[in-house]
Amino acid sequence: MNRRDFLKASGAAATGAMISGAGIMGTVDQSAALSVRRGTKRQTVNSITAGQIQKQKKVYDAHRQYVKIHFDDSTMDFAFQWILGATRNGGCEIGEAFYAAGRMENGNPRSWENEWLTMARRLAKGAAESMKGGHKVSAREAFLRVANYYRAMLTTMDPTKPGCKKAGNNCRNTFKKAAALFDPPVEFIEIPFEKTVLPGYFIKANKTGQKAKTLIMIGGGETITEDLYYYIAPETIKRGYNFITVDIPGQGLLPFEGKYFRHDTEVPLKAVVDYALGRREVDPKRLAMYGISGGGYYVPRAATFDKRIKAIIVNSAVVDGYKLFHSMDFSSQTPQEIRKWSAFKQATFGVTAWRYGLKPSNIKGLAEVNKGHVYDPSKITCPALDLIGEGEYANQEIRRQQLEFMKGVSNSRKKFVLTHQNEGASSHCLGENRSLMSQVVFDWLDEVFKG
Repeated sequence: MNRRDFLKASGAAATGAMISGAGIMGTVDQSAALSVRRGTKRQTVNSITAGQIQKQKKVYDAHRQYVKIHFDDSTMDFAFQWILGATRNGGCEIGEAFYAAGRMENGNPRSWENEWLTMARRLAKGAAESMKGGHKVSAREAFLRVANYYRAMLTTMDPTKPGCKKAGNNCRNTFKKAAALFDPPVEFIEIPFEKTVLPGYFIKANKTGQKAKTLIMIGGGETITEDLYYYIAPETIKRGYNFITVDIPGQGLLPFEGKYFRHDTEVPLKAVVDYALGRREVDPKRLAMYGISGGGYYVPRAATFDKRIKAIIVNSAVVDGYKLFHSMDFSSQTPQEIRKWSAFKQATFGVTAWRYGLKPSNIKGLAEVNKGHVYDPSKITCPALDLIGEGEYANQEIRRQQLEFMKGVSNSRKKFVLTHQNEGASSHCLGENRSLMSQVVFDWLDEVFKG
């Protein structure tokens, strides 16, 4: 399906919706004319990229890499690029990351965990020395990286084994040390919810506490709330927005409390909106919510119920969780075939299974447990932005769900953005190019909230 067909099918031409992709940035008029920027035509892709895109067309893999960075194991390389992507926002240093990666065995999750632990411990000593000497900026920046290296371990650690929860607590406690050293401090928050709390962070847009635009950032099926700081928080503050992020059931450390992913994400997210609107710094007329990965389901589903959410961003839209997971390779494979995956890939999927209340070994159960994870896009009445990378968009089921989302959203201020490999932005959640991601998100959101 070409872009003109997408627009016609989705009703974008009729509604005056916006589309961007491969450098296309223009309002779609009644004739669906497109405005193309110079220097953005698709370039010839290398054999690795072409091969991965062909695979993605047939079988969906959120962790598929389109440009090799270091590891031959694509899942491991994806996890590595996610960490590298945090460099812009203080979660990584290139030299540290490549030193650790150079000591890892390709496809070996235990090697991955051990090297990040070694790096975290080494840096933690320097951070403590800076803190002892009163060098708060140095300590803060070091603690931020230490926290993210502890977090990297959780990518593959078996949550049913000793050590996983400890690594999670190390990440959180270290991040809190960094948070206290900001001016103003990054606030650790706990939102009461069903006999527990939803943990997260709040950052004021300004020191005065005046009402401001606010972004609530929600992660996906593999994230913890600290990830979302490294993903977009500094970009949010630069642009004059308050920043809120929390873990909902299934995310972060909540599964250790028996709080797993659930279909009715509007329930925990209502509690988050309640909290946001209870703060004097939040302008209720300019409250946006952004969901990445599985958040492309959690956020729009909440928006179908809660009209206090004034704009949503998805990266990318998940209209039917079961059909999404059913399009992955494990769905058509036997347990024996799954055991032939690399140990790293098995470990990452095992962690996701645990977050849904399954045994880590029950990877095939991920599709079945997502039945009923659906919403009706036509009930979304606020402005909506759908953002996706070229590699992910190559898959037919993913493309179909973006079409269903764009066609369904009833607000005319909807926009579809497709970023490309020649922009360095083709992977899941665009974690490898957070500058471009933030540019697209906030340029759109600024226009929506203008005035």
